[in-house]
Amino acid sequence: MKWKNIAVLMTALDSDAQTETLRGIEEYGKQQGFNVSVFLWFTGVSEKDKQNLGELNIAYLPDFNLFDGVIVLANAFHTEGNKERIEELLEESDCPIVTVGCDVPGSVSVFTDSYTAMRELMEHYVKDHHFTRIHFVKGVEGNPDAEARYKAYVDVLSEYGIPVSPERVTQGDFYVTGGELAVDEILASKVEFPEAIVCANDTMAITVCDLLIEKGYRVPEDVAVAGYDYTTEGQEHVPAMTTVRNSVYGLGAKACEVLVNEIAGKETYGVENNKIFLPDEVVLNESCGCHGGGEKPERHRKSYSTIEVVQRKLIQQMIILEKNIMECNGIIGWLECLQSFVSHIDPPEFYWCVNEDFVETIFELDVMEQEDMSLDEKLAYTEKVKVLIAYKNSVFRQKAAFDSVLALDVLFEDTDKPKLYIFSPLHYLERNFGYLVFVDSSFPMGNPLYVSWLIKMGDSIENIRKQSLLRNAMTRLDEMYVRDSLTGAYNRFGMERFFGEIKKKCMMTRSMMQISFIDLDGLKRINDEYGHEEGDRIINAAATVLQAKAGKFRVVRYGGDEFIVLGTVKNAKEVEAYWKNVEQEIYTYNKTTKNKAELSLSYGYEVFKVSAETHLADCIRITDNKMYNNKKRKRCER
Repeated sequence: MKWKNIAVLMTALDSDAQTETLRGIEEYGKQQGFNVSVFLWFTGVSEKDKQNLGELNIAYLPDFNLFDGVIVLANAFHTEGNKERIEELLEESDCPIVTVGCDVPGSVSVFTDSYTAMRELMEHYVKDHHFTRIHFVKGVEGNPDAEARYKAYVDVLSEYGIPVSPERVTQGDFYVTGGELAVDEILASKVEFPEAIVCANDTMAITVCDLLIEKGYRVPEDVAVAGYDYTTEGQEHVPAMTTVRNSVYGLGAKACEVLVNEIAGKETYGVENNKIFLPDEVVLNESCGCHGGGEKPERHRKSYSTIEVVQRKLIQQMIILEKNIMECNGIIGWLECLQSFVSHIDPPEFYWCVNEDFVETIFELDVMEQEDMSLDEKLAYTEKVKVLIAYKNSVFRQKAAFDSVLALDVLFEDTDKPKLYIFSPLHYLERNFGYLVFVDSSFPMGNPLYVSWLIKMGDSIENIRKQSLLRNAMTRLDEMYVRDSLTGAYNRFGMERFFGEIKKKCMMTRSMMQISFIDLDGLKRINDEYGHEEGDRIINAAATVLQAKAGKFRVVRYGGDEFIVLGTVKNAKEVEAYWKNVEQEIYTYNKTTKNKAELSLSYGYEVFKVSAETHLADCIRITDNKMYNNKKRKRCER
């Protein structure tokens, strides 16, 4: 049957929090009969503009009016520029929108109560540990959760009479780089070393903890550290992180519930002023000297769980793929490498979709044409996209092109059950190489290797593109070397090259070689009477006529008004047939072309038995004499 469709916009799916939020959306959505389509990109606050635009481009693929509703996660707004772009994009949509951890005008927003939980954590540090020197590492500026957590820090310090010092605050970014910056600032600061460091998420807290331990500090003996999000990595860390367990799965499920209710025209209990808050829970642990949550498993021994075995196999396949791609000379070889990788990881379904003119635009345009493309042209999706790889139930299949605004046509077709579709852009900077779609697959979910894999795949296509450009440029340079600029026929350099090839072929196959020498009739008169422009037109017309029926023969502009035609033949009849066709072409040209001068030429040819002693100059001399005799005879006949 046909299922309804929810679109999800988010960046990054490599953390526990993002993965669990999506799990909540997926499971609730499927239960209610909705496909969940995730338009996923990977950008951070420090992203370069071209890379950011290449990633964000996936959000411009579908027509969201074709979906029943949209969910936007807060990390989609990590940069102010992206926030404006996404809000502008959503303004064009008429379907219901629900946001998670952020605000979009006119939509219901679902939050966890970051402020209350961070207050509780800060009060634990101030009241129970009696800390007064507390450094805070903020999340992304403007992010509602990040701002709420920082506000709680400021409020608690103020209420307990502890000064809020700018030197004890680092503007972080929710990533490792934020933790690194905090440690650099703390160690360079002239204020007294902090008793505690509180971070807006676990990723930054783990980074702070590890860097300080590397520099000889003890956690928690010298400094306590806390994070937020209750990640698996944080709980398996040594020491285990004090943090806040937010109901990220519930956040996703609740957002989906609100959206499904809006689609059905129902209200959701607990929504006030277009907002709904879910409670978070403080988890005290080793990094602050407490041991909440019961006994922890031993973390010093390597765990050989099923997940780790799968991960090791995946890494092995990714290494094999990368090595195989290094040997690819073209996109066909690259395609075969990707197919091999897909068959080994065996997702339930997988698609690689590209623009209809993908091969022509990416690999066949010359350097100048590609460089002249505007930013919009490089990013744009064509009206239809074609599917280069379609994989389902362990079988590669053929799949027809479809309208790009659908993102994937099967979303709107009969399927046996609702599914999770994850769309990821494939690109190099702002150059669009299409997109990948994983269906009900674990590969993109919570996999820190996924973004690295995507970047490497885009880089490898870019390398093939550049190799193709180089080969094309070399071919064009070679063509310029062996081609006559006026007529496009070969020049003497080309003739010398082809003579060697023809001679070798004749000696190997016992074929014969024909050489025809051609001279235009009356070119001097045409130049004198009508001008050199008319003379050039006649030279071009001669080249066109000679090449029209040339087939396997090579046409050479020998100089001025002289041409040579050469190639292999079995007998003289092939040459006779060629010249009969040429004479007919000349007759037709003169009859149908309304120009000042008529085309007329004289020729002479010879069929040679080829040996090692056959020389081009000798052959030309023979055929030149034949041509001259024929020209003389024509003059006498007039």
